[in-house]
Amino acid sequence: MFVGGVIGFFLMYWVLSSPLEGIAFSEYSLWVNGFVLVVLIGLLLFSLIRYRQIHRLLKQPLRGDAEDLADQQMYRWFSDGTLSLNLVLPLSLVLVSLNLVLNQQLPLVITAFLFMMIGLVGALRFQTLVQQMYPERNLPDITEKDYALKLLAASDDGEKHVMLEGLYKTHLLVNILLIVGIILLLFYSLSTSSSQLFSIFVITSILMVSNAKYYLTIRNR
Repeated sequence: MFVGGVIGFFLMYWVLSSPLEGIAFSEYSLWVNGFVLVVLIGLLLFSLIRYRQIHRLLKQPLRGDAEDLADQQMYRWFSDGTLSLNLVLPLSLVLVSLNLVLNQQLPLVITAFLFMMIGLVGALRFQTLVQQMYPERNLPDITEKDYALKLLAASDDGEKHVMLEGLYKTHLLVNILLIVGIILLLFYSLSTSSSQLFSIFVITSILMVSNAKYYLTIRNR
């Protein structure tokens, strides 16, 4: 209670002093645009490197322990490349939002949409690697209907356990981050004259829908 009171006191002091009131975010848009562009280019190059590494390893004739080690390495490379491409979409949306709201620079908006398209195409190409990595398994094609459900059905118990552990940890982390996001938006609204109520309502709706979906799914099993 004492620690909570101290934290609450300093937070309210920070809010009342309005440290964010005088910040002009448009002054930093050039640096943010440059940083986001560099990160996007780096992510795409990194995913391309991982894609070529997997292809190179697939062409090598391997047997026994070397084949098992290659499978582990390809799985790690596949995860690295997929993660990189999944980060391209949100960062491209940040670039679009920044330039539509602040600078309205059309070339950067078009560039961000190009990054989105390249990221989506790259993600699809990466998914096609799964069948090449595991040709002995009856894995669904990325273009098939209900691809995610068919891929889950084709996975063994160990793979399902790994996916379940990852998804459950992600579910808990997303809940915590959304709640923290609501609190930060609230403090930002109190610190400045810019109301973030719409953002708070949107995040709250996402939080409620995602939790309802999760618990209703496990409830009806």
